[in-house]
Amino acid sequence: MMQCDCHERYGIEVDSYDMFEELKNFFQKQIEKGVFREIPVEEPFYIGKGASKIIKWYADKWYKCNVCGTLWEFEYPDFPTCGEVRKFESGKYPGPETNY
Repeated sequence: MMQCDCHERYGIEVDSYDMFEELKNFFQKQIEKGVFREIPVEEPFYIGKGASKIIKWYADKWYKCNVCGTLWEFEYPDFPTCGEVRKFESGKYPGPETNY
């Protein structure tokens, strides 16, 4: 029987290239084992109002756990800006943050 460790993991800021590579490899191995599957990123994590247009920022990857249903969002770093991994235990995306 397949098992996951989603309940033991948590969201994290990705503040180094080594951490980014480690997380990328982790998610890839989970896919290869059949624990996670990659799903299309359907919603932005942020919507803001720019000077002349609406700005939408999207995560790079979403992963869904085939065991417990947790949704994982992976935003790659663009150094010096950090990336982020966010966890949604409900399996549903809560919608974007906005600034207007």
